[in-house]
Amino acid sequence: MPRKLEQKPELEPPPEWFDEVRRRSEDSATGYKCIEAMAPRTAAIALWMKAQGVSNKQVSKRTGLSYTAINGLCWRNADTLETKRKEFSQKYAIAAQTFTDLLFDKADQLAENPEQLVTISPDKLALTVGIMTDKAAQLSGMAGVVIEHRKGASISDAAKVIFDAKARIAEKIRGTAIDVEIVPA
Repeated sequence: MPRKLEQKPELEPPPEWFDEVRRRSEDSATGYKCIEAMAPRTAAIALWMKAQGVSNKQVSKRTGLSYTAINGLCWRNADTLETKRKEFSQKYAIAAQTFTDLLFDKADQLAENPEQLVTISPDKLALTVGIMTDKAAQLSGMAGVVIEHRKGASISDAAKVIFDAKARIAEKIRGTAIDVEIVPA
C-alpha cells in the first residue's frame, strides 16, 4: 500500500516543542520581554514553521508576528532550529526519493502504453522532484544559489574608458571647428 506523503508543512508542533520554547525563554537574557516568555505557543508555532523552511510572510500570516519579531525569535533559537531543520531535511529527502521513484514508474507506464501520454504530464512529477530536492538541500544548509566571480573591467575602468572616449571626440571636434565672428547686419 503506498504511503501518503505530506506536501504542506506541519503547522502544529508536538507538545515537547512547546516545553523546549518555554524552557529557553526562562534561560533567555531578554527574560520576560521576549516572545517566548510572553506568547510561548505563538513562538513555538513560528519556530516550528521556520524549522520547516516556511517563509517569514507565511509565518507572520499564521501567527500575527512581525518580520522583526520572527527574525529575533530565529536568532535567539538558531541552534534549536538547526537541529529541527536537519530532521525535516531528511523527511524532504525521503519524499524526493519517493517522487523520483514514481517518476520512473510513470515513465515505464508511458513506455508500455503510449496512449497514456495524452492523459498524464510527467513534467508535473519532474517539477515535484525538483521542488522536494531543492527543499531538502535548503534545509540541510546546502547552497541554493551559486555566485560566479569573473575577472574583467570594473565599473570604474569602464567609466574611465568612456571619459577618455568623450575627451577624444571633443578634441577631434575642436580640431576641425572654424572660428567665426557674427557681425550684426
